[in-house]
Amino acid sequence: MSVKRGKTTPARDGRGGGSLPSLGMDGKIRLLIVDDHAMVREGLEAMLSVDTRFESILTASSREETMEILARASPHLVLLDLRMPGFDGFNVLETVLGRWPSMRVLILSAGATGPEVRLARSKGARGYICKSAGRAALLEAIDTVIDGRTFFEDGAAREEDDLTLSARELEVLRHLGRSLSADELGVVFGISKHTVKSHLKAIFMKLGVAGQAEAVTRGYEMGLITVEKDR
Repeated sequence: MSVKRGKTTPARDGRGGGSLPSLGMDGKIRLLIVDDHAMVREGLEAMLSVDTRFESILTASSREETMEILARASPHLVLLDLRMPGFDGFNVLETVLGRWPSMRVLILSAGATGPEVRLARSKGARGYICKSAGRAALLEAIDTVIDGRTFFEDGAAREEDDLTLSARELEVLRHLGRSLSADELGVVFGISKHTVKSHLKAIFMKLGVAGQAEAVTRGYEMGLITVEKDR
């Protein structure tokens, strides 16, 4: 963790009736970067710290460190990676916004799928930008979110359209929610096991998951599977 310039003040718990601090008269931003890769954290910090719009730039590599800094340093914006080994970025997003509902969270991630971007947005993220974006685009995203608006890259929106589940894939996913095996799915849909596996591969890719259990969990999170209708 590192801190540059500026005095830190404690944040208030959004559930306790308090609110996060607004920008000061000088409009300076306190930024928290959450990423598991030291090179990414340090690179972003070095790139952004020379910009006069930032009062302080802090970094964290774990959920615990993130929550500690939020409680102590009261940043205005969290720049959060979704995919980090050892802890789930979506869980961090939910935890942060559960305690500080008004916190501005901007997702900065490499290769997030359209459904992942949509899920992050539904959970309260104010924006998404790819790690491959340049400095100018990142600063534009930060300014937009700080200003109270949302920022989702056009590329992310196009990718979301491209990665939407087809009607058949959605049916397969919902049957996965009923704990059906690949053989059983083949019987239900009257298709070969090979075709079932092709559908599963497409579903896993579009949802950004590695297997059936994770696909079902993500399906429930995104509202694609519901207990009442699909069981």
